[in-house]
Formats: sequence, C-alpha cells, structure tokens
Amino acid sequence: MTRLNRRHLVRLMGATALSGCAPALLTAQLGDDPFEGGIGGTGIVGLMTGAGSVLVNGLRVELPSNVRINAGGRAAGDSLLVPGAALSMVARSRLGRFEAQQIDVDAPLIGTVTRVGRGHAINGTSLHLDTARSAFSVIGQRVVAHGLWQPDGSLNASLLQRAPQAGDSVAGVAMGSPDAGWRIGQTPVALKGGDILIAGQFAVVSGRYAGGTLTAASVQLGRFRGGQSLRQLSIEGYLEAIDAAPGFRIAGLGHSFDRRLTLDPFVQSRAVYFGPYDGRFRARRAVVLPEPQRLRQALLHPEVGESFAKGLSGAAAKPIATR
Repeated sequence: MTRLNRRHLVRLMGATALSGCAPALLTAQLGDDPFEGGIGGTGIVGLMTGAGSVLVNGLRVELPSNVRINAGGRAAGDSLLVPGAALSMVARSRLGRFEAQQIDVDAPLIGTVTRVGRGHAINGTSLHLDTARSAFSVIGQRVVAHGLWQPDGSLNASLLQRAPQAGDSVAGVAMGSPDAGWRIGQTPVALKGGDILIAGQFAVVSGRYAGGTLTAASVQLGRFRGGQSLRQLSIEGYLEAIDAAPGFRIAGLGHSFDRRLTLDPFVQSRAVYFGPYDGRFRARRAVVLPEPQRLRQALLHPEVGESFAKGLSGAAAKPIATR
C-alpha cells in the first residue's frame, strides 16, 4: 500500500553489519530468497527507491498502521518516506512478505549548503550533487541531505529537502578519540560534558555548526535503537578499508562483518549486501549496483506482488566467500 507524500522535496537521484562463519556458496546455490530462507527480525539500511509500500534494497516492505517512524529522535509521519531518503528499518517476514515495525529516517547531513571551490559542502563535509537538476538554488539554503557515505568521508547525495527547522546534524560513523578529537564524515564534532562517542560506531550528533565545528547539543548512539532482536541484515553502501579483519566495513555506516569474509572483489563497487546477523554480519551475497539512477532503480524494482526484485537472485547476486 502507498502512504507517501512527495510534496516540498527535490530529488537528486543521479548523484545515489556482526561471530560465526558462513560457508562459501556457489552462485548456482543462491536461491530466489536473498536471505536464504532466514527467519526473524530483518534490519534494512539503504536508500528508498520507490513507492508502492516502501521499496528499498530491492525489497518491498509493507507499512502496517502501527509502524513506528522516527526522524531526529522524534516521532514522525510517513510523509518523510520518499524516494532517495536514507532509511534504517526493522521488519518482520509474514507469509512471505515484509512488514515494517520501526523506521528511522537518519539523514546523513542537515545544515546550510556552502560553496567550496567548484563544489558544495554541508557542515564541512563535501557534497556530490547534480546542481543542474536542482529546483532551487542550494547555496545558502538550509537542507536535509540524504545519500550514501563515500570512503573519503564525503556524501553522494540522493535527495535534498528544505530543512523544516533550525539546528544542524551529522549521522554516520564516529572517527577519532577524546584526546585527538572527533569527526563524522568530514565534519569535526565537539562534545559537551557527559556525551560520548565510540570510534567505529554509528552516531547522530545534533547541535550547531559554526567556526568549522559541529558543537553537540545531543548525541544518539547506534543505528537500530528500538532494542529489537535482528537475525538478518540488508545494507547498501560502499566499502572502506579498516585495520581489523576482514579489512573492510560499510563506509559511514559501520556494521562489523564476519572476520572470515572475503570482501576484496567488492572494494570499488556500490553494492547491497544480504545475510544472517548474529552479532556480526555474515553476509552471504552482494548485488553490485550500477551508478546511473535509472539502471539502479530498474535492477532493484520488485514486480507487482513480489517481495524481492529479480535482480537480487541469479547472476546478479555474487556469493561472498569465506576464508
């Protein structure tokens, strides 16, 4: 069912995890179900690609009347569920269909768009966007920016919306330490007394950006904040290198992969990963996504009445081997 309101937004679609060991799979062994028949709570992190329920990561997720929707730590309405929005969702499988239980709309950046050389930035973080398709002049405007974090800490924007109220924020993986200082993306962050960040963990920091630093007024830790038990994960993003095994994590999102996974084949790719979760993400398959928005949407669009897009199975689904 569709519960969407597309007014007052600008789309920039052309620019747009934790101990166990999963056995290596041959492509022929991968069935139509990207989760390999797993049951239990499913965590879904990605960019919404279409209406008709919520389409995200090639999955069709229905919205029951009691679904909880949050944005910025506050209850919100389904008018925020628009193509391009960055969603963190907990869903359950019922009779072969997904139903959302909780949706957090965690926009990576909220703040004023500034000109940096020939590019743009929000809160000091570089923003990649197609200004030729903008419906309003973004320079000097306060916006909510959705998209995917890049390995260099910049944001590949999928959607810009006018910010409804004052206040700046950044949502992503915390980097640094109390002594050396903190940043999320390319945004330096200063904490107030009593606040904490954990290096390598996802956080939403809200406050005021001035003088090159975002001074926190509030900090929310973690991506799935409802306390639900997860058994499966689906995550869209790019890999970034880290020192800990298996050598990579999802840029800007974290999510610890199983240490024995071989992720090197996907280093240069935008991809959506699927698999079991037992404290670490035992991803079993990855679907490499094309960068052009129209091709990505076509690959990730489920047929009417189907829960999975055809692109999530067969030759498009690459097995992730284990060491």
